[in-house]
Amino acid sequence: MLVALQKRKENITEYILYLYQVEDLIRAFKLDMDLINSKLVAGYQADEKTTREISAWYENLVAMMEKEGKQQTGHLQFLGNLVNDLHEFHLRLMEQEADPVYPSTYKSVAGIITELRQKNPAATSDVQAAIDGIYGYLLLKIQRKEISDETSDAVKRLSSWLSQLSKLYRDYESGDLQL
Repeated sequence: MLVALQKRKENITEYILYLYQVEDLIRAFKLDMDLINSKLVAGYQADEKTTREISAWYENLVAMMEKEGKQQTGHLQFLGNLVNDLHEFHLRLMEQEADPVYPSTYKSVAGIITELRQKNPAATSDVQAAIDGIYGYLLLKIQRKEISDETSDAVKRLSSWLSQLSKLYRDYESGDLQL
């Protein structure tokens, strides 16, 4: 919860990726709040009030996952909505050219995104394809799987684009960027 709040303020893409990981952690603990409290929440070593807040946050996520039928796979609806919002924002940036560098940054990764969308036809947008691709890469790293230099380079380029998009999104949310 504490990390999520900070990431949401700073970088929307990192926030989404972090919550994808939290969903997978919750699944690893079989949506069992006793396990989540003893293994995850206790690890924060926070005061009693903060511990209760963190536990309630996880409990809320578990309840949403159960209600939305996401116990085994998939992502919560609010995360899908955030990805869609970010994609709509991307389209507006491309249309209005509010930032002179952004369109060229996006065009530099368009080929990578096309490849990702071919491999992941379920991705409904370029933003979703990129986020899903980066999350897949992170899972491979966690599993200590071999990753080609080409894949690592592609992920760095996608990360750079999404970082720029996230910064502009933060500026837009704070009123520093008008569209």
